[in-house]
Amino acid sequence: MKYFALIAVLCLLLSCSEEPTRNNPYDPGFDMPEPEISGLDDISLTSKLLSWDYELDNIEGFMISRRDDNVWQEELLVSPDARTWLDTAAAVNKHIQYKIKAVAGENESEYVNSVIMDNTITAPTNFSVVQVNVHCYDLSWGQDHIVGEDGFILERKIEEGEYIQIAVLEENMDSYHDEWEDDSREINYVFYRVKALLGEEQSIYIYASNQIIEAPGNLTLEIINLNEIKLTWDYELEGITGFRIEKKAEDGIWELYADNITAGSREWEDDNSHIYDSYRIKAFYQEYESDNSNEVMYYGIEGMIYVVGGTFEMGDQFNEGDSDELPVHDVTLSSFYISKYEVTQGEYEELMGSNPAHDYGVGDDYPVYYVTWYDVVEYCNALSEQKGLTPCYNLNDWSCNFSADGFRLPTEAEWEYAARGGVNWVDNFKYCGTTENLGDYANYAENDPGGTAVVGSKLPNQLGIYDMSGNLWEWCNDWYLDSYYSSSPEDNPTGPNSGSLHVDRGGSWDTYAYRCRATERDGAGTGSGCSNGLGFRVTRSSN
Repeated sequence: MKYFALIAVLCLLLSCSEEPTRNNPYDPGFDMPEPEISGLDDISLTSKLLSWDYELDNIEGFMISRRDDNVWQEELLVSPDARTWLDTAAAVNKHIQYKIKAVAGENESEYVNSVIMDNTITAPTNFSVVQVNVHCYDLSWGQDHIVGEDGFILERKIEEGEYIQIAVLEENMDSYHDEWEDDSREINYVFYRVKALLGEEQSIYIYASNQIIEAPGNLTLEIINLNEIKLTWDYELEGITGFRIEKKAEDGIWELYADNITAGSREWEDDNSHIYDSYRIKAFYQEYESDNSNEVMYYGIEGMIYVVGGTFEMGDQFNEGDSDELPVHDVTLSSFYISKYEVTQGEYEELMGSNPAHDYGVGDDYPVYYVTWYDVVEYCNALSEQKGLTPCYNLNDWSCNFSADGFRLPTEAEWEYAARGGVNWVDNFKYCGTTENLGDYANYAENDPGGTAVVGSKLPNQLGIYDMSGNLWEWCNDWYLDSYYSSSPEDNPTGPNSGSLHVDRGGSWDTYAYRCRATERDGAGTGSGCSNGLGFRVTRSSN
């Protein structure tokens, strides 16, 4: 009996020496597991929702702490059943961070830190300024991605001045109409900025700007007549005083040319335009001016090429011509205009009432032929009168007034200079625009054309002039004299004083290459030289 009692005492002592089972989080030494943070969501600028997961239910609760920048706030105990917590006092324009731990009596887990959140007030987006008139603007911006701001602050400055507050707007407004007028100084640009605000806190600024007076756009130049052009432009801004036009001659300086053009105008004409005159336009309001528009230049008469004057060696450069092409001699010419194409049948018929051409290429775009020298001189005078210019020819004695501003036939020297490329004559091409591949530049016998070709069918020379070799011989103003080069004056020669033939140049559709040379000379009877291979182009002095 004593033996059994002794065994019972020993078993009791052994059982008391075993480690106790610890399933109760309140038991001393209980190892508390850490909560697992599952999210931190933006509700508003001042409200953030923290969420977490936890495996134990029978705890005292959770301790949450928040840090704004580098300062942790006081700890807060929340319900053991909670798995979310809404912070309604989140600091604005700071980096915020949360940590959470589980608590059961004297036991608590380690803290778990969340990802840091940047709680900066987001600036408005897509800020734009649209000008309604010279002192009125529509401002607009997109809503930011965080709700809860109190509103927006708008500020404006002029040129290099200081920003001034112009409006404090209620929450969720996304547009504003700014109407103002400032006549205190020379101005050109207005600058705006907008920011969101919440209490004493504000977002960063977002900026936009606009020119006070918008510059005109798409300035274009249209040729109306000789020395007469029309400018047109686009403009939408309302409320300006008007427009000013500046003009610059070639190698000159910009000067005010036309002032106080009415605000409603979108076109303007100049009847005193000269080759290479440039134009630009600006808008103005009171004393304030816009930037300049694009620049446009007057390149000359429509359908004509401006040939810059110069000195060249006139005559046969290749020792292949006849004696009437010698001696080679220096000639100095003033600048002039010359037709880009030979005068067409359509142009001739429209002005003169009939088309003499037949059988060898007929149509509005074919060159006119079967015209005498007298016919083409009468055409020149009629064209001058149509354009409001002074005719060059006296139809009683057929003399030419070279100082008149009307149309005339080219002098023989002008014709050769233009055919050889004007100032590019030093290229020393044998034909108009080429030496080797004449077929690309001329309609002539070796093409076997059977008649004239539409003007401009072949390649042009260096100046952009077509068909001066081949297609048709072309009347010149000069009387023909085979020995004229021996006595020709150097400056602007106009040919002999009289003769029985007038010069024609350039070869025709039925001539071979030899006759298509740029220096080739020929003569035809003034009244009886009417031919299916003889036409003309016109010139005009540039004075």
